[in-house]
Amino acid sequence: MRASRAVAVSPESESFAVLPVWRRITVQLGILSVIALAIVLAQELMALQFEGTIRRVLSLALAPLPLLLWLLFSALPEGRSDRPRRSLVGVAVLSGLCASAFGLPLVDDFFQLEQWLPLASVIQRIVGYTVTAGVVDVGIKFLVLRFLVLPQGLRARSDVVAYAMAAAVGYSFTINLVSVWRLDPVWELAAIVVLSNTVIQFASSMAMTLGIVASYFANAFPSVLPLSLVVAALSTGLIAPQVPGLTSGPLGTAGNAARPLYGIAFLLAVLLLSLAGTYFLYSSAERRQRETTLGRGNSNGA
Repeated sequence: MRASRAVAVSPESESFAVLPVWRRITVQLGILSVIALAIVLAQELMALQFEGTIRRVLSLALAPLPLLLWLLFSALPEGRSDRPRRSLVGVAVLSGLCASAFGLPLVDDFFQLEQWLPLASVIQRIVGYTVTAGVVDVGIKFLVLRFLVLPQGLRARSDVVAYAMAAAVGYSFTINLVSVWRLDPVWELAAIVVLSNTVIQFASSMAMTLGIVASYFANAFPSVLPLSLVVAALSTGLIAPQVPGLTSGPLGTAGNAARPLYGIAFLLAVLLLSLAGTYFLYSSAERRQRETTLGRGNSNGA
């Protein structure tokens, strides 16, 4: 996989040729995080109690929230762009369908992680989640991107970020909906479930993004892309084992009252680290490419 396989867009013109993505992604994730934090704080401060149908409706209403934010800030503006990313909605839809048809059945029914992995040691849980849920999730999302947009749909580095985000949103929507429906958690725990699933899929998608960008735009070694997929799967292995401890147990139980706040703090830290780290590496690669392009131009001019 080499840069010549993608339709190259110069770094100077990229921001004008296609719709920018980083600010929109930051806004989406920021709003989601604020809503989740506000729900947990409201419960902690006011001890709101919802029972029966009301609780279920409020919890289920949180499941599509990341998807709705993505539609509002990413998908709809693309439709008004002069050079839209035409497969963006298709990537999100196909990722969600594949999560339902393949991802969840493999993780929940075939591997049955909840029956044996939660009682394992920390290292075993990290390795277990990496080689099962991590590999399945990352593999499905990469195959969706490979089928719909790689390499013919790539014009600029930001296209990879946008499509990877679409895959993360579509995939996490299915997981969020199924998780909230099965667990029927209280409102504040549903907020943590939705945020945690979104953060896991976002983190793995961004790790995958770096490998795709390097392979298709920077003429990287062939091993870079597979290595990025391994790192993406490992990110799931590192984050996912923490989630059950953050969402189990009623808030009224002694010793568990502070758990939702710790859970939100952990997820926000992971989200910030993933977003800032990916943006830093992405910007560094783009800057090096720009400097290389300018250097070649000066050499030719001389």
